Amino acid sequence: KGFNFAGADLRNLIEADEEECVKHCRDTEACTALTFRESDHRCYLKSKRGGVYGPTVTAGHNSMNMECDNSPVTNLRGGVVGPTAVAGHNSMNMECDNSPVTNLGCLRKGFNFPGADLRSLVVADEEECVKHCRDTEACTSLTFRESDHRSSHTSKRGGVVGPTAVAGHNSMNMECDNSPVTNLGCLRKGFNFAGADLRNLIEADEEECVKHCRDTEACTALTFRESDHRCYLKSKRGGVVGPTVAAGHNSMNMECDNSPVTNLGCLRKGIWFAGADLRNLIVADEEACVKHCRD
Repeated sequence: KGFNFAGADLRNLIEADEEECVKHCRDTEACTALTFRESDHRCYLKSKRGGVYGPTVTAGHNSMNMECDNSPVTNLRGGVVGPTAVAGHNSMNMECDNSPVTNLGCLRKGFNFPGADLRSLVVADEEECVKHCRDTEACTSLTFRESDHRSSHTSKRGGVVGPTAVAGHNSMNMECDNSPVTNLGCLRKGFNFAGADLRNLIEADEEECVKHCRDTEACTALTFRESDHRCYLKSKRGGVVGPTVAAGHNSMNMECDNSPVTNLGCLRKGIWFAGADLRNLIVADEEACVKHCRD
């Protein structure tokens, strides 16, 4: 009572009271709310809960949603949307996570996840940074700068280009994979997956390179160069054109198929599939050719 649900009108008609107005809403496709004006008994049928803008205080107007929640409010325990410190303002998400922070094992000390910033604010520590990320729409990772305790929230895993070594910066994805590296069977020694680079960095070995690929948005493959331990993170399986023989380069897809080749029954002897070439290379036989096609 005393509220208008302005806009989103389907139609209006004169009715005796709110009860008759409800009955007409029941009979009208897409009617989810209504407003009844006392002065002339006009009934406005609405296509949106709360109208266009939600409840507006208006004397002589009585409004309702056809379905509503009048249960006691029990979710005042916290949460904000893109938290900004403003005196006299109290904010919350309708659903929030106030559980203890248990994912700090995802923290990568000495690394920055640059770019894709949603916002930044000053907080006490990494744990507080995680809590604010929980409350921010689309926040999937964060960076905490030790010098001024600035917390940057980002919308992409690893930022725009993945982890970058920067002293005094600690970064993490809200969800991460810290399990042992078990997919080095996908490593193709002596092959380069050229192109489709997301970024590159120096790493101790292929295992560390895999861990950074896990932390980087869209990373599906990598190449490790033995001469300088440079790790190239890739956005495409096999790079741009697939495996290329290159001494001192070891490459892998994050997911691969090392199962025996069982589809040589599809081989058409004496037939050429001309055009649409991705690339070509010299291999031992058709079976090896299949394995490169997989990659």
